[in-house]
Amino acid sequence: MMWTIGVVMMAILYWQPSSNSLQFLYNQQTAMLIDYSLVIPGAICAVITGILYGLKTNWGFFKYRWLTVKWIVGISVILIGTFGLHPIATEIIANLSPIASTDTHLPTDLFGAKLTVIKIMALVQGLVLIWLVYVSVFKPWKSTKK
Repeated sequence: MMWTIGVVMMAILYWQPSSNSLQFLYNQQTAMLIDYSLVIPGAICAVITGILYGLKTNWGFFKYRWLTVKWIVGISVILIGTFGLHPIATEIIANLSPIASTDTHLPTDLFGAKLTVIKIMALVQGLVLIWLVYVSVFKPWKSTKK
């Protein structure tokens, strides 16, 4: 759950309007702090818990369709976040840090499509993780064994 809440909080920060570049930088740095303190540990704990449940219970890893879907979607979200979004967010912060001030307004094309990608993907990942919570609670599909 902390993984899901962290991603949703980051999405809110990415979509938060900023009145100047310093406030925008603060939002980006706060999102990165949430990534390091909630999202990454939460994702790691979710994977470890899934592995332990798969090994130590009758649930298995792929015995039920909903488990298979959770594994595929969960690992996909982790990989997209780790290798796609995190480097872009880090680059935005690095490029903005030297020029940020309360008097500076950001040019809309300063980061090109990168900022749009971050905003949309954070929203999509948040919605996907909320959907995975739904799948975990309601287990909508039957067993893969017939």
